[in-house]
Amino acid sequence: MAINSPFFLDAVDLATATSVYLDLSLTFIAPDGFYGDGTITREQSSGILLTAEACATCATPCGTSISGSGGEGIYIINLDAGTTLGAILVKFFPQSVPDGIRVTYDGVIYNKLSSPAYGPLQSSNYGHYTLIGASSSVSTCSSWYPSGGTLPSLTEYLWNGISFIATGNTQSVTIDVGDIQVSTTSPLFCVMVIPKITASPNLVNIEMIGPCGGTGWDIVAQCPGLLPPVILTASYPTSSVPCSAPINVIPNYFVSVQNTPAATVGLYDYIFDDENGEFPTADGYYGCSNMALPYNVIHVIDGVVIGISTCI
Repeated sequence: MAINSPFFLDAVDLATATSVYLDLSLTFIAPDGFYGDGTITREQSSGILLTAEACATCATPCGTSISGSGGEGIYIINLDAGTTLGAILVKFFPQSVPDGIRVTYDGVIYNKLSSPAYGPLQSSNYGHYTLIGASSSVSTCSSWYPSGGTLPSLTEYLWNGISFIATGNTQSVTIDVGDIQVSTTSPLFCVMVIPKITASPNLVNIEMIGPCGGTGWDIVAQCPGLLPPVILTASYPTSSVPCSAPINVIPNYFVSVQNTPAATVGLYDYIFDDENGEFPTADGYYGCSNMALPYNVIHVIDGVVIGISTCI
């Protein structure tokens, strides 16, 4: 059982302290156990504080918009997605200087994004960060761009609801060529889809890496919700066949990658077979009833609309 009681540290905060004490003069070591400050928790063992961990009960509510900036480092947000089912949409804007992102939920790591300007952006390596940004702004990224490299000692920062604070930990991260998805200009607000098909767990771990001389980005992780339907035909190997094909009775579902919600399907949107965003729609050409004129055919690859066209 947690006990709220005054304790004392031999440093300015829990992240940098080595021990917890019972008195202001730092004479009597506090009992071994877990200590938290509302952002991190650390176990004290034999009078010494061990590595910091995220405070699971102090997670940031979903729907919160966060702007981050600073130097090289790993920036962590623990998100409380609640118990509602549906798709969690993570919208990430790296501005121009390249930054990376990956999200872990229920033991699965997600790193696929879709950009309203460039379409799918994803590391070819499972579990790695996907690095996105503008190739015109890589002047401070020479340690890893464009051939990859290892950043041996990145400071770890944790969002506490107000700002990012150093946890006292560092991480070594190796960037592979396949992680680098830098585009000619800024990819704008990119969208990641995370399916939440059970009420629990509720904690989503979001990690951003600032691997260059400075970092600045914006992020918002929406609360889970069911995706809107879209009516398609069956899948066909060419764009001309769907024009005369019958419409399916069972709907598919889509995610707009535009900065504002859209009622119609457009280029680089996600297409799923389910309303939670768990099963990407199979590759192929589809007639689509939910499009802005004159378009009515979509080309789907890996669950993303990579082309739109008009029936001839």
